[in-house]
Amino acid sequence: MNTQTQVNPSEGCSIALEALTSVHELVDTLQTYLLESGSIELEAKHDSVISALTERIKSECKGAQEVVMLVDAG
Repeated sequence: MNTQTQVNPSEGCSIALEALTSVHELVDTLQTYLLESGSIELEAKHDSVISALTERIKSECKGAQEVVMLVDAG
């Protein structure tokens, strides 16, 4: 069964911002665990790839958050 809940645009923007913030926080946690905690020994090439990927995810989240805020304001 497919159930859908209707939300107004402002609520949708709020939900989207919350989800993007959660993704950003998860990526920060992952980055800290993998790269900064010293718990896992990584080869330099893997370290740089993980760092680049996590930074890209955080950048994409920030960009999406800015778009959602513009939509919500408009």
